[in-house]
Amino acid sequence: MNYVKILAFVCAGGCVCIVQAGNVTGETVRIVDAGNAADTNGLGQVDADFRIGRFEVTNAEYVAFLNAVAVNDPNGLYDTLMTSSDRGGIVRAGTPGNYFYTLKADFANKPVGGTDWRDAARFCNWLHNGQPIGPQSGATTEDGAYDISLPLDQIARKTGAKWFLPTHDEWYKAAYYDPFNSAADARGTPDYWRYPTQSDTQPAQATADANGNVVNPGANIANHTKGADWNGENGNVTTVGGCIAISAWGVLDLGGNMNEHTETLGLPIPPSPPEHPAPRPTRILRGGDFSNTGLLMASPDWLASDLNMVAAGMNIGFRVARPHAMVADINEDGGVNVFDLLMLLDSWGACDSPCPPLCESDLTDASDGNPDCTVDVFDLLLLLSNWS
Repeated sequence: MNYVKILAFVCAGGCVCIVQAGNVTGETVRIVDAGNAADTNGLGQVDADFRIGRFEVTNAEYVAFLNAVAVNDPNGLYDTLMTSSDRGGIVRAGTPGNYFYTLKADFANKPVGGTDWRDAARFCNWLHNGQPIGPQSGATTEDGAYDISLPLDQIARKTGAKWFLPTHDEWYKAAYYDPFNSAADARGTPDYWRYPTQSDTQPAQATADANGNVVNPGANIANHTKGADWNGENGNVTTVGGCIAISAWGVLDLGGNMNEHTETLGLPIPPSPPEHPAPRPTRILRGGDFSNTGLLMASPDWLASDLNMVAAGMNIGFRVARPHAMVADINEDGGVNVFDLLMLLDSWGACDSPCPPLCESDLTDASDGNPDCTVDVFDLLLLLSNWS
């Protein structure tokens, strides 16, 4: 499902790309089976259905955010690494009060790097508030899903948040949980894979062309261990949606490309006086990245990192999540109506592959509340029973 409308343009022919302030486009995937069992390490149990970004947040999306709220940038949403690094895709020009942001060629659909946890939370606030244009304030970036004015270790998702960072459990479920394939049980971890590619085998390395597009796509391929060389770098980010590192739910790049911020607090960094007399809060980072070993993509909890909340790097990005819409609201317009009925009828029969994630009309199989990859009378009855 698209979470916003397109309001951007990208120039071609190798020139710098410009994205206007305003809306960008993204897609979320529904993660169902609320109340599922946790993995043997205690992770992955989630009490409510939710949706998560199919792709990592891109430079194009982040540039639209910057142009909307960072003509002044008092909170440092832009990092100079976004320009100076050959793995960064954003250029800032102008002076305070008149800053504007453009895209480097070939970087519009690469994942944004150089964001710390606060930047990612502010992006969520901006989405929550309807993507307004204006100074950084409680109406744009400083409140909404998260109250950024609180001490760092007290910032938490607010009730009614419309967009947010996934918790460690939500991220883990989207990455490794697979109730659809009995092969996921092979390691004695019922319904969980070891890697976020529907596999217990470490993914092979992705390779890239001169524009950063993956040239060897596949479900068990991921961008790790400096396999994607382009733009003068031994190992670099690749275009999101390159049909690599695909989880059972159809979420891409949960393994490799970028480490990803989660909402969950990690262990604090111990004090180191005199510079840091108090502990520094962290949040959990997951997924591995383009540079490091593929082992970091695996599910064991000891592979999760605790990242200082004010730290950023060009191998660190994020994806967003949101609540799942009401049951049977297929087009997520806030009601179950004739438009949803038409979408369901148009999808009647066996779902296209991959299923379940790409079959939004497959609401239930009437026996256990999970998708069964067929749109049939049970889905129709569920839709009609939720008509509103």
